[in-house]
Amino acid sequence: MRLTKRELAVMRVLWEANEPLTVSEIVERDADGTIDSVQRVVKNLLKKNAVAIEGYEQIGKKISRKLKPVIDSESIELPAFEEFINNLASKNISTCHIVAALLPTDDSPKALEELNALEELIKRKKAEIMAEESANDPTNDK
Repeated sequence: MRLTKRELAVMRVLWEANEPLTVSEIVERDADGTIDSVQRVVKNLLKKNAVAIEGYEQIGKKISRKLKPVIDSESIELPAFEEFINNLASKNISTCHIVAALLPTDDSPKALEELNALEELIKRKKAEIMAEESANDPTNDK
């Protein structure tokens, strides 16, 4: 699913909130949003099934919808990031150098957690490649 920059901005507000928000609450947290623009974006996000109505909240005489994201940030932002990487002007930058540039530079527990997670991803990817090579090997008896 492809989102516009404005749709992505609203989704980021919802992802960071970790709770359903009204349009007014989204506008408060989105520096570029106005009530009208956020309402238009929310309408589009509802059509795309990216957000859902979680409930309603009465504010004075007005009833506002509480919205929550239906899709997670990884399913939207990772493909966009992959597309960005694939479209880099300099194709002679290796994947390992790109990943190294993204690694944490401090010695915090969070940095170690990220490195451990990356190590697990690498192990899984290696296992997938080896299994695929084995399955495609014509000399391999099945």
